[in-house]
Formats: sequence, structure tokens, C-alpha cells
Amino acid sequence: MNETIIKPIYGKDKILMFRLLDEASKKSAAKLALQIEHTLGAERSVDSTKTKDGPVTSDGGVEYSLDLTAIASQDEVNEMLMRSVDEQKVLEVWEINLAGEKQGEKYPALYMQGKLDSWQLPSNVEDLAEISSSMKIDGKPQKGFATISDSDKKAILYTFRDVTPYTEGTSR
Repeated sequence: MNETIIKPIYGKDKILMFRLLDEASKKSAAKLALQIEHTLGAERSVDSTKTKDGPVTSDGGVEYSLDLTAIASQDEVNEMLMRSVDEQKVLEVWEINLAGEKQGEKYPALYMQGKLDSWQLPSNVEDLAEISSSMKIDGKPQKGFATISDSDKKAILYTFRDVTPYTEGTSR
């Protein structure tokens, strides 16, 4: 008997990385810092027409969207995302699953393009400022595998360090 082990998916294992599409030949994608949560949604509009024989349904295709929440910070990615709303720039976004089955050194990912259609930054006197934003995805997200640079890995995944002094460039 061949049993399949089912492992739950934890939201903390999925991160978002962004880049402006028009900078694709010049820059690598960068991780949005201090992510709290994101939701990738798919919605299909289904219409129903009443006939004498009963209702007939028809669909209008699937629309994908990405909603995200993060703690605001004064970094390049936050500023780029906020600017992209004003300038209606097309973004590339990768949802990378750090706990998924890797292919070599690459992580499973979904790749999407689209535009942010909202950017909110409430500032409460007692709380950290939280960004919330929504993105409309063009077409359908594409599955593949993404490379995470060593500097991004250091920011995302830390590994064991010995108790001896640590200097940059030495093994962790």
C-alpha cells in the first residue's frame, strides 16, 4: 500500500518578490520586507439566463487578484510599489514557496504580471503603519521555479551560527 503523506502549507513559507516590468533587463526582483499576509484570489463571473426549459449558465472567464499586507518601511521596494500605483506601471510578482520541493537550487513559484490598483497606508498612533494593497493580475499565474539570491536568503532564511565571532563572508 502506497501512502501519501499530506503536509500542511504555512503562510510564512510563501513570500512575494517584485520588480517593475520595464526594469526586467536591469534589475533583479526584490523581496517586499515585513510581509504580514497576502491572498491570491481567482474569481469567475457566472451568468444565468432563464429559459422555458430551465436556467442556462455561461461564464465570463477567470480574473486573478493579489491582496497584500505588510509593515511599512522606508525601503526601495515599498517606494517602488507606491510609485507604481501613481504611474500605472506593470509589475512582475513572484509568489515563492520556500517549503516546496526545490528543483536544484530553485524554489517553486508562481509568476504574475499586473498593476496595483490600490495603496493604503493608515497611520494609527499606537500601531505600526501597515500597507495594504491590491493588484489585478493580467492573464493566468504561471508555475515555475525561481532563484533566490544569497543576500535574499540571508534576509529570509537564517541558518545556524556557531558561538564564535561571526564576520561577513565566513560560513554561518
